[in-house]
Amino acid sequence: MSDLPVAKLSLTEAVIAHLLRQSATPLFGLELVRRSPTGEFQLKKGTIYVTLERMENKGLVTSERETSPPPNLKEGAFYIPRRMYTLTPKGLEALAATQEAIAQVHSFMAES
Repeated sequence: MSDLPVAKLSLTEAVIAHLLRQSATPLFGLELVRRSPTGEFQLKKGTIYVTLERMENKGLVTSERETSPPPNLKEGAFYIPRRMYTLTPKGLEALAATQEAIAQVHSFMAES
């Protein structure tokens, strides 16, 4: 582990990281949108891929293009391979740092 400070995540990045950490398999962008909670934490179709690209550039997630169609796809149906995303160890570390910061703020505000 380096001595560099661990990056904290934006709200959208934290939601994505949390959903990826919960999943046993890599997820594609629209699946992340579908799994996101309603309300303030709901991911938007228009920003999900921009955020995922930014997270990948920071080393928080990795992606791979799907190598085979999903099992529920009907034979002969049009298919474009999706980009599947996985949280990296750096992403896990950033999520933990963000959760710790949130807990500290919550504790501070509860005392006031």
